Amino acid sequence: MLLVPAGTFIMGRDEGGEGDERPAHKVTIKGFYLDETEVTNAAYQEAVAAGVCLPPYPRSAVANGFGSDKRFRGAQQPVSSVSWAQAEAYCGWLHKRLPTEAEWEHAARGDDGRRFPWGNDTPTPERAQYRAAVTANVAAHPAGKGPYGHHDLAGNVWEWVFDVYDPYAYRRAGAAHGALPNCHQALAAQDELRRKRQQGFTGSNPIPTRCERVLRGGAFNYFPSGLRSSNRVHHPARYRLVMSGFRCAQDI
Repeated sequence: MLLVPAGTFIMGRDEGGEGDERPAHKVTIKGFYLDETEVTNAAYQEAVAAGVCLPPYPRSAVANGFGSDKRFRGAQQPVSSVSWAQAEAYCGWLHKRLPTEAEWEHAARGDDGRRFPWGNDTPTPERAQYRAAVTANVAAHPAGKGPYGHHDLAGNVWEWVFDVYDPYAYRRAGAAHGALPNCHQALAAQDELRRKRQQGFTGSNPIPTRCERVLRGGAFNYFPSGLRSSNRVHHPARYRLVMSGFRCAQDI
């Protein structure tokens, strides 16, 4: 694990992206540790063998048009096709936890408001795994390391974080300290977006009708601009997508 120091950083953005990335605002958080890489298949398999976690769902790769699940199960590829609950269980087994959304973005953007983990330059194949048909081994793109040394914060797999998805999270009281949203707020915000016919505010996925969880960082099949560190994606916690994995955090 690598240290993400305490500090104040800019979360979100005021221009471009989706409505749920706005407004850009200062957030102050405590220091914490974050896994240097996404959790690998080899590491996750230890939890499966111990009876702590379920194996990755084997049908997602085929269902999403990426071929056999075996293509995604190399020992050093990031584990994928696991639910939010399985990710949380794995981290808890190691006395860790999922990072919050604010923590994850701080790790990716540092204190200079960069657009991507490596800076503001456009993504390239040397920096991240994107527009591809399969995941790469973790840490295979060292040119794309984040400000504190973490690998693959852009591309490879989307990463589950702890937070409930709230499209209005950045305008809430407590946003300046990374306060965690709750389901009641999230559902009310989603209902309002539907009433106003603001599909697109939360990105290309449909506006949720239930409490969902946030994922960050983009995936191997994603487009370059979608790898921006402020991008927010949401899915039901039960989803086990071949595009989605995770890494763990730990308090100091």
